[in-house]
Amino acid sequence: MKVVLSRRADLDLMAQIDWLEALSPRAARAAERAIRDQFKALEAFPAAGRAIGVEDRKWPIPFGRDGFVAIYRIEADRIVIGRIFHCRQDR
Repeated sequence: MKVVLSRRADLDLMAQIDWLEALSPRAARAAERAIRDQFKALEAFPAAGRAIGVEDRKWPIPFGRDGFVAIYRIEADRIVIGRIFHCRQDR
């Protein structure tokens, strides 16, 4: 299965990377790489995330002390990432 980002998730990812870029360009590049690497793992094991509703699942993305979390849904032929948050971000 292929992972695709919803428009909202794409904006979330850009916001996370932009925020980190202001603090450390190196950390921003590493965070984006870590997130995209985890999406590859999710393609291999789509049901590995924790169910948080009827259709939605939660996938932890380790990075630094806190990391990120992706909220996603498994569809017939793809995995749709709906949101991407930093673990300490107020949701």
